[in-house]
Amino acid sequence: MEFRILGPLEVVDDGRPVSIRRGKEQALLAYLLLHANEVVSSDRLIDALWGERPPATASKILQNAVSHLRKELGAGRVLTKEPGYLLRIDKDELDTDRFERLAKDGRSSEALALWRGVPLVDLRDERFADDARRRFEEQRLAVLEDRIEDDLAAGRHTELVPEIEQLAGEHPLRERLQGQLMRALYGAGRQADALDAYRQARRTLSEELGLEPGPELQELERRILRHDPELSSPVRPRRRLPQTRRRFGFIGVVVGLLLVGAVIGGVVYVSRGSDTPLVVTPNSLAVVDPAQDRVVGVVPLGNTPRGVAVGRDSVWAANSGDGTVTQIDLRTLKAVQTTGLGEAATDLIELAGSVWVATGNDNSLVRMDARSGGRIDRLLLSRDRASAAYSLTAADNVIWVSSGNGLIGIDPATGAVVSRWRGHAGINDMAVMDGSLWLANSADEVVRLSARSPDRAGVTTLGVIGTGIAAGYGSVWVAAEAPYGPQMALWRLDPTTARLMQTIPFGTPRPGYPPTLAVALGGGSVWVATFDDGNLVRVNPYTGTVLKTIHLGGHPSGVAFGANRVWVTVS
Repeated sequence: MEFRILGPLEVVDDGRPVSIRRGKEQALLAYLLLHANEVVSSDRLIDALWGERPPATASKILQNAVSHLRKELGAGRVLTKEPGYLLRIDKDELDTDRFERLAKDGRSSEALALWRGVPLVDLRDERFADDARRRFEEQRLAVLEDRIEDDLAAGRHTELVPEIEQLAGEHPLRERLQGQLMRALYGAGRQADALDAYRQARRTLSEELGLEPGPELQELERRILRHDPELSSPVRPRRRLPQTRRRFGFIGVVVGLLLVGAVIGGVVYVSRGSDTPLVVTPNSLAVVDPAQDRVVGVVPLGNTPRGVAVGRDSVWAANSGDGTVTQIDLRTLKAVQTTGLGEAATDLIELAGSVWVATGNDNSLVRMDARSGGRIDRLLLSRDRASAAYSLTAADNVIWVSSGNGLIGIDPATGAVVSRWRGHAGINDMAVMDGSLWLANSADEVVRLSARSPDRAGVTTLGVIGTGIAAGYGSVWVAAEAPYGPQMALWRLDPTTARLMQTIPFGTPRPGYPPTLAVALGGGSVWVATFDDGNLVRVNPYTGTVLKTIHLGGHPSGVAFGANRVWVTVS
């Protein structure tokens, strides 16, 4: 049996996929895999799966989830061990174990080939998965640097330049990458560019950390100035030992502390006279001025923010990691208050004086007062533990919330369920246009339904999974992978026929990573937030031209337009 978490969660037995229910059962398996062959107490599992405010039935739900896992994985896998449970994993059954072993043996390319995408991407609203994802991505980057080291030693300088330029731009504080870029440029016969890369790295370290480059980078500059012939000559790769890892983790910690300290207690405004962009800190709201195409403010939020909505007087952000909602004043751009829900808030909208919040795996809809920010009531959408509520929209004074493979229509005046629709695949996002509901699902489809009577009206198969969808400017816009080549794209559909009109490519996803994208419309533009590379992409909806790529940093998760600003949550 194979267990895979370096990408979407998968279990494969003899070449056949094992079905694991979405929701708490998937989350339980993921957490046990992260602590394989270790006894995990029931209390610790409840805390990981529900946070500080678990439901009264948490113990019962946990026991049921364990029972289902035992049936699906077979006998002898999930063992009861006081004070909790142990998941037994044999050697090389877990892809992260194979990754670490291959990396330790210096087989970097084989290790990297195990990655199928963003680790545990289907559990990105679980706080423990978010923490694990950051740890795995740091390990992957270190192994990628090792692989680049081998390629440099083999003399492949010219072909490496584009890849290292992109990586060095994404991680400007990693001195090892900056040094590898300098060596690749020099080996490709571009001495002036190699020295310019050093000057840029030195300037970045000075401006961001107040530090000079380390002795290795300084010595590399001197060797380039001396035209050291060894820099461009292929050499036999040396076997790396685990203890030879560089000191870049320290720099990451320092910059994290500096940036976090800069936003504590309020909003940071951009007041620089230079063109240097403000890199947004994790767990914050980036405020982008479309007139300048730059970040003009950063507002601290709760843990792992996802959805964002612009209301009459406030902006609302859903924080899934700690189960809170943050209210931001539209005029002052300051956080007014943060309200604890006890559920993992994933998406929200403001409608008719109330804020409605979807709660992910808790599969409920929470209603808050838009003036006071106080919680009013909670509606459990269904008792199907395999369903989860992730996205919201409104049409004809009905709130539509996705729950698993289905849609539920809610009357905002009474909170009563007025309509239901059941599909065959998980709903990633939805939009409304001219009386139609448009759904992007995990079966590579865009589905069009009537908002008044949700019967299936049309299906367009993309061949890739759309993660964001919006409707306006005469088209339906789906953010997904490009149909050709390693690119991301906006898919433009005709709202009448649901046929594909255009694909607009932008950016390059990291190798092996399916992009996670969110999309919003406003200010005469289509705005796409790219989770993996930390960018906000602006597209002209009439010409299909990419107008601007604004680097935010971190992982942009939700995007909305309102009050002449673009609002992006960053985790």
